[in-house]
Amino acid sequence: MRIDIIGGGSLGLLYGGKLAFAGNEVRIWCRSMDQVLSLRTEGLHMTSVENLDASSVGPIRIEADVMDHFTEGWKRDPAEWIFLMTKQKDVEYIGSQLLAKIDKSTLKATHGMICYQNGTGHIELLNSLLPQWHIYSAITTEGAKRLSYNEVFHAGRGETNFGQVIDEQFQKENKNRRESENSLLYELRKAGFTSDLSNKIVNQIYRKLLINACINPLTALWRIHNGELMATQARVDMMRKLFLEGTAVYNASGIYWDDNLWDQIMSICVSTSANTSSMLQDILEDNPTEVKWINGSIVTLAEKKGLVATYHKSMVELIQGMSTKEG
Repeated sequence: MRIDIIGGGSLGLLYGGKLAFAGNEVRIWCRSMDQVLSLRTEGLHMTSVENLDASSVGPIRIEADVMDHFTEGWKRDPAEWIFLMTKQKDVEYIGSQLLAKIDKSTLKATHGMICYQNGTGHIELLNSLLPQWHIYSAITTEGAKRLSYNEVFHAGRGETNFGQVIDEQFQKENKNRRESENSLLYELRKAGFTSDLSNKIVNQIYRKLLINACINPLTALWRIHNGELMATQARVDMMRKLFLEGTAVYNASGIYWDDNLWDQIMSICVSTSANTSSMLQDILEDNPTEVKWINGSIVTLAEKKGLVATYHKSMVELIQGMSTKEG
């Protein structure tokens, strides 16, 4: 299967490397030519906590190019699936300047695009920019850290679910898409990812949103790995305050959440204990974070119901104050 991965960050390298190692034709579209040259000359190397499945993909088994060449590359050789694995801040540019310029007649060559962004708002944006595309949302709890341009550390195993945020009529009209979706599921599982297709992806989007909102900003503020959130009662108590405020907003908004969601959050802290959250990584590299799409989404939901999400609003303000690049 031919798969385009837009974004050479931690998850892009992890998925790209494992899918290529499992025998798929993978192209990784990177931000910098330095990363492209590294992948082209040295290949891609993967390690893990257990170090039992350390593996490498040689340069002849994986392709790489810069993102701005994507439209041109697509015209020559379209892929069956696209994985959009950039940060939220890049979604509008990629959607409007790269993907929207693809000749609509070539879209029949692809089965769809799967979006791995944290937070909310990007699916609605992409649907408006790309009305003829089949756009999926992916929710993953895989933990990864990019060590260099062509090295990635698999910090914690998780699950990946994807599905379309579409109405019932559209779903009925596209039942024939199941075969292509199942083929992708097969390749993901063969590559070692615990994966499934979900018809309740909206519930999972909001589940992941609250998980990220409770974990990511605190790891960034305290500059600690996920597992260190469990080290003191004060840290757990702060997570709990974010959790309770978030579930109160969900209740007011009519958003479903699992009864054992708090236990799930604790479990994720343990299973990804060595992981550096994406928000902490952004802070350490002085890059803009996704806090306004994560905790900020909960603040917006609260405001729509006449509520104030004090703790989540504080997270947005504190994180945005840590970098001069925050918008």
